Parts: sequence; C-alpha cells; structure tokens
Amino acid sequence: MLPPLLLQLATVVGVYSICCWLYDNLRTPLLLLFRGATQLFGGGQNSLPKKYGPWAVITGSSDGIGKGYANYLASQGIKVMLIARNEAKLKRVAEEIVAKHGTETKILVADFSQGEHIYEKLERELSSLDIGILVNNVGVINEKPIQLDRMEKRLLWDLININVGAATLLCNIALPAMKKRKRGLIINISSLSSLAPTPYLAVYAASKAYMTSFSLALREEVTPYGIECQTVSPGYVHTSMTEYLHPTDGKKNTFSVRLVKVSNMIRYAGYCIAKVDQTTGHWSHGIQTAILNLLPGSLKLRVFTRLYTQLLHEYSDTDKKLA
Repeated sequence: MLPPLLLQLATVVGVYSICCWLYDNLRTPLLLLFRGATQLFGGGQNSLPKKYGPWAVITGSSDGIGKGYANYLASQGIKVMLIARNEAKLKRVAEEIVAKHGTETKILVADFSQGEHIYEKLERELSSLDIGILVNNVGVINEKPIQLDRMEKRLLWDLININVGAATLLCNIALPAMKKRKRGLIINISSLSSLAPTPYLAVYAASKAYMTSFSLALREEVTPYGIECQTVSPGYVHTSMTEYLHPTDGKKNTFSVRLVKVSNMIRYAGYCIAKVDQTTGHWSHGIQTAILNLLPGSLKLRVFTRLYTQLLHEYSDTDKKLA
C-alpha cells in the first residue's frame, strides 16, 4: 500500500494532468460552441470582409485544401488572390469561383520551390491589395513514405523552401500593412503529423512542427495589433497528396476510411474562422488528436513509427506532389 503522502502526490499529479489534457483538447470545441452561440443570438457576427478586409490571399490554391479555402472565402464575399505554380489550373479555379460566387478573383503564378528570389515579385504584386486574410497552405510532401537517404536532394530543398520558407516570408510581407490597418487574419496550415516525429515522413513532419511552433508564436506577436493568427492541423484529407491511400478499385481499407473529403473539412474549418485560434480542421481529426495527446512523447513516436513503417512497406515510392 502506498504511503499517504505519496498517494496524495500521485492524486495531485493525476488531477493536474487531466486538467491540462481537458484544457488542451476541449478548449477549441467549447470556444466554438460559445462564440457560435454568441454570434447567433447576440448579433455579434460581422462579415469576413468587414472584420478583416476585402482581399484574401491563398497559396497552393489550384487544388485540394487551398482551393477549398478559396471557394469558402469567396462565398463569404471576400475577393481572392490565388497563388500557385500551375497557371492553367489557377485560371480554371478562378473561372469556377467567378461563375459560382461572382466575386473578384486574381491569379498569381509563383513556384515557391525557387526560393528567395521569387519574393521580390510577390511583394510588388501583393502591395496593391488590402489583404485581410492570408492562408498559408502551399506545401510539398514525399507523397509516399521513404527513408531519408533515398530522397532526392531536389525534394529535400523543396520541403525546406516551400513548407518552411513560403509561410514565413509571406507573413513577413503581409504583416506591415495588417499592423498599420490594425486588422487581419493569418491562417497557417500545419498537420497532425506535427504532434510527434514521424519516421519515413521525417522532413515533412519536422516542417509541420516548425509551422505549428511558428504559428503559435506569431499569434502572440500580432495579437496586440488586432491581428489574428489561426493554426490548422488536419489529419488525413483526400487530396492529390494522399491519392495513393485511396484504392483505385473503390474498396475501402484501413487508411482510406480515415480520409476526410476536402468539402467536409472546409465546412468545419470555415466555421472555425473568427472563433478559435487553433483547430484540426475537422471534428474527427480533433478526436484523433485528443487520443494521441493522451500518450507521452515516446509512445506517440512509437505509434507513428508503427503506422508509417506499415505505409512504407505497402506504398513506398519516391514520387512527390505539390499542393
């Protein structure tokens, strides 16, 4: 039997741990309920253009999550600037948005894998816009799990230049005007993989851990200026990046059933705008995150190791996809 003092200490530690877990994992849903009810019954909801400004800039907006955000924001009356490297895709998305939502749309072709020299042009092009919302979505991934020493050096540089560089530099470009106007919203797309080191997805997961750390720190910097910074950390979403997990024969497997449709994610993530500063982008990913947060770091690493070792054996390839 434990001595009374040790038992009391264990109880205090246990209660403290439970309180921390509850705060971390129930804060977002409770804030959503409270602020949603406040806006619904208290008349406190402003339109997004009125609250943040007339223009939204979305990177990686030719497909997937970026395209979803572009459509959602356009549906809320915000003019959208679409940025990606594929001009043909950008034009198609812009035409779809104009036809569907009737909002003003611009496109800007930029290949973030080219590194530092593209940002001078971006700064010039964006300086004429009253940017209210910046969505840092563009990203690259080694589409299928792979060992580090088998990765092409070009892909390694892309992971650094795009996943780390793009959001960092675009925030640097957009923030001075946001601070001057004392309004704005930055949405940084991270990933559930940022929760723990992820073998065979090591560089991508590390870049998303950077994104989460960067975004949370930036939030504290910009809050005094009336600017919001939201971190979005989704799990598996059915995009071109995760297409390999979806069987071509239409049958379900243990991985494909976890894929959330972009439209379902954006419906939830869009509702989170102006209500919370952190979200997984979908309620099911929130549950997954809460379960993982029950585990200490060493066990989360073990879980991710087992999962991606299985994926390595089943799907290993050196292909890549750009958002």
